[in-house]
Amino acid sequence: MTNPFDEDKPIMKNQSKLRQRGALMIELVLTLPILLAVIFAIVEYSVLLGAMLIMNNTTSEAARQATVYRSGFAVGDYESLAQDALEDLLPTYVGSFRESVVPSVNSFACGDSTCLRVRLDYPNYSSNPLVGNSFFIPLPENLSAESTTRVEPNDG
Repeated sequence: MTNPFDEDKPIMKNQSKLRQRGALMIELVLTLPILLAVIFAIVEYSVLLGAMLIMNNTTSEAARQATVYRSGFAVGDYESLAQDALEDLLPTYVGSFRESVVPSVNSFACGDSTCLRVRLDYPNYSSNPLVGNSFFIPLPENLSAESTTRVEPNDG
């Protein structure tokens, strides 16, 4: 004699598998946006830190080039040299990075000589990021890098 309950076992196994698939789909739908937000945040902050590193290196190198002794240079010559170095040394990075960065060189008195402040600014970074910020990732308003160096022009 056969057991009438044996015929229901395959149906119960199929329903159990369908329930597990449904549960897995719901878990995926709930966790995928969080996972994607974390991945995009890592990418955005990596690009942001890379841009800051490039800006810091560029200002340091421009300041170094401006302080190398040049015979017959006045303070204005060192300013224009540093300005040209900033524009030449700034590499192409991501998107419109190079076009968005604003270089500036200012001279000021420091002791018996003159100092140069070499600066790069990326204004409005939060509204114009290098990577599209489509999530709620907090970004800095502006990026900036600055180096200061002392120059002693040769008066003759």
